[in-house]
Amino acid sequence: METLDTSKAVSMANASQDSAAIDQTRQRDVCNVCEVEFDTERHESALVPCHVQAFRGRAFRLWRCDGCRSIHCLDVVDLDHYYSRYPFAQAKLDRVFRIFYRNLARRFIEHGMTTSSRLLDYGCANGLFCQYLRECGFTNAFGYDPYSAKAEFNDRKVLDRGPFEFILLQDVLEHVESPADLLAQLDEHLAPGGHILIGTPNAENIDLQNHHVYPNELHAPYHLHIPTPEVLKKLGAERSWTPKRVYERSYHDRPWFGLNTRAAKVYQQLIGGSFDALFGPLQLGRMLSSPRWVFYAVIGYWMSYKSDVSVMFRKQSNC
Repeated sequence: METLDTSKAVSMANASQDSAAIDQTRQRDVCNVCEVEFDTERHESALVPCHVQAFRGRAFRLWRCDGCRSIHCLDVVDLDHYYSRYPFAQAKLDRVFRIFYRNLARRFIEHGMTTSSRLLDYGCANGLFCQYLRECGFTNAFGYDPYSAKAEFNDRKVLDRGPFEFILLQDVLEHVESPADLLAQLDEHLAPGGHILIGTPNAENIDLQNHHVYPNELHAPYHLHIPTPEVLKKLGAERSWTPKRVYERSYHDRPWFGLNTRAAKVYQQLIGGSFDALFGPLQLGRMLSSPRWVFYAVIGYWMSYKSDVSVMFRKQSNC
């Protein structure tokens, strides 16, 4: 088990004194699921570097609760500052995203979504999934994200268009201080009998000591609390939601050539290792010239770490 020299290591990794500095007065040192307190001697922990290009060179302390197995970011920072240079804003709805979003849409369609159903993508970033759904004829697809650069998606009034038969919470829950409070808020916007799909990294399948393998899943300091599937089910049960299906891999882990998460990780390493690499121009030559990338492009889907999980819940109907 790795322990942390809490002040010296972080001070060296975060030498800058600007608004990205760590708040020395607060820590996430209590598990928000089972209220276990962080202990440097008892709990697994690691110093994890930020892999967003604008903040390379900074590192943050993460720890795993030995009660529920969730992973927490111990350090507190000004997240508005970090999101101001978040690379996902560069993403475009290209052919690759359409393949991924078709798979994501299927997860709703198999639970009854039709082109007239009202869907809310909460934490939609720049609204690519909504754009895809509208292209496919789903006219009542709406998105909300307080950090979105697009006025259509950062206006909280969109929530008044509910209640929604379907809600997507993809790669959002791990970004908030109180997941339980967020789900309570969304429950008010979910129609009786409606479905909510929650997708997050899977803390159960993340090796914190080999954190270099899981930079996107750990995503320090953006991911505040990373749950396990059992924690997700517990959070749903607190809302009296019934889990209808558990998906053991992300919607963007596909069996198509090169479109699996193992191949994506290799590609990311080839062009610098930053999160930004996934949203910039595709460097096809670098990929095809790498035997390792070609290997995982072919069989990586069947070697998945399964380090992401999604649970589809159904809310009780009124009758």
